[in-house]
Amino acid sequence: MVDNGSATKHGARTATVNLPFVTAQFHAPELHLPHVRVPDRQEISAALRTVGSYLPSPRKTVYYGGLALMAALELIDWPVAAAVAVGTAVAGTGQTRESSHQEAPQQRQPTDGPATPPRGRRPKKQ
Repeated sequence: MVDNGSATKHGARTATVNLPFVTAQFHAPELHLPHVRVPDRQEISAALRTVGSYLPSPRKTVYYGGLALMAALELIDWPVAAAVAVGTAVAGTGQTRESSHQEAPQQRQPTDGPATPPRGRRPKKQ
């Protein structure tokens, strides 16, 4: 005999199974979950901007996706695809650093003091 859904004095749902030598009672646990605050639109948009700042540009995504697709279809071996991807990423990082270094001298303002040679270079003797 099975008694499903009988309520106890606390309102919890139970099920009782009567067998010839055993009677089993199953009680649904009482869950006390904390209140979770739903974020508003500003918080969601700030989170999306933060996530977006870590993602590659759409052009790079297509490039790396194409490499992955060619490796998956075995048009190229996966170690070759990985090497090309890493090489491209390293080269892209170098270009970003070089472009920021090239812009830095243009932003400097002249000073009244004597000009000093860059580090590692000696001034020419005359």
